[in-house]
Amino acid sequence: MATAPQIDAVNEFQNLFKMLFKGQNWMLALPILIGFIVAGIVLGIVFFIAIAPLLGAAMMSGNNSAANAGAAGLGFLSIVLIGIGCLVAIVLIMLTYAWAIEAAEPMWGGGAPDIGGGIGRAMGKLGPVAIGGGIVAIVMLLLGITFIGPIIWGFFCLYVLPLIVLGNEGGTGAIGASIKLVRENLGPTLMLLLGLIVVGIAGGIVNAILGIIPILGHIVALAVSSVLGAFNVLAIVRWYKLLTHTGTAVVPT
Repeated sequence: MATAPQIDAVNEFQNLFKMLFKGQNWMLALPILIGFIVAGIVLGIVFFIAIAPLLGAAMMSGNNSAANAGAAGLGFLSIVLIGIGCLVAIVLIMLTYAWAIEAAEPMWGGGAPDIGGGIGRAMGKLGPVAIGGGIVAIVMLLLGITFIGPIIWGFFCLYVLPLIVLGNEGGTGAIGASIKLVRENLGPTLMLLLGLIVVGIAGGIVNAILGIIPILGHIVALAVSSVLGAFNVLAIVRWYKLLTHTGTAVVPT
């Protein structure tokens, strides 16, 4: 097995921050922002469709056993519908992350994000992204009964999207390839995960403070989350390029 490359994680993260806020590179957050908004709308519609009939049936049932049975049936259908809605929302977000990966490609050569061209190229990978993202999401939901399960699964699936978008892997093949890549590079990937967790915690603290401000605070918090998402894209793709020895060797600053 090949020796894992030595990565100066602190220096890499610093350079990626500089890269993200150079010129108009911050626009890489736009696909992530759109993904959050569209997924939120989808979930809102699904919850309304699922919950409204259930509430109506509950109010009308009273002590009527037949009505109660009908309400129970609606409850089951509502759970299924909400589950499907959550899965669709996750796939939508994964697609917009794929969009961001495509849009970021010119940035590795010192250019600006290709937001317009990126969405077209990402849509060309819709099938693999939906299959890979759907499998990752379903397994993560099934492991949700444990605390550590989703973290471990997410750790081994960190490179799924880059492998689909940049490595032209299929949906299921990308999962296997990501697990293999992580297993062969446990140290560097663990540093990546820890860095993303630290950045995520910092962003969460900022968003918690902003959340105190009505409406405007929530809007700004959404923007902050989108910028953090763009940074995560750059970090994961950077590690992928380093570990697979593909693409640009130096981050433009």
